[in-house]
Amino acid sequence: MSEGSFPVTPGSSEYTTLSFLVARCGRRFSPDEIAAHTDISETKVSNAVAQLVEWRLVQQAAIEFYVDSDQAEEIRQRLRSLDTVVQLFETEPTDDAYAEPGWTDEVPSLSVGQDDRS
Repeated sequence: MSEGSFPVTPGSSEYTTLSFLVARCGRRFSPDEIAAHTDISETKVSNAVAQLVEWRLVQQAAIEFYVDSDQAEEIRQRLRSLDTVVQLFETEPTDDAYAEPGWTDEVPSLSVGQDDRS
């Protein structure tokens, strides 16, 4: 795994597959076994594990896939970081006055077209 950006996107098949495998670090699973334990089709799991192997996040032994125990903690931390970011954006405030059209009319010093020469 590289030191740079983490290529896995929350909500993707790769994310779900990697999360499943890292939670079961040290155990090996075939794509159909992963599909049986997740809400992803076997085809999507097959594509996901191929991508994860290419990114060097998952290892392959014959037809089974696993997360190497030496990488597991770092991957687990990165997945937690992604989860935290997702939660931050899902819990945005619902009372954001600046998101409402016309909010500048509420603040006299920012109102457009108002003549401040008195």
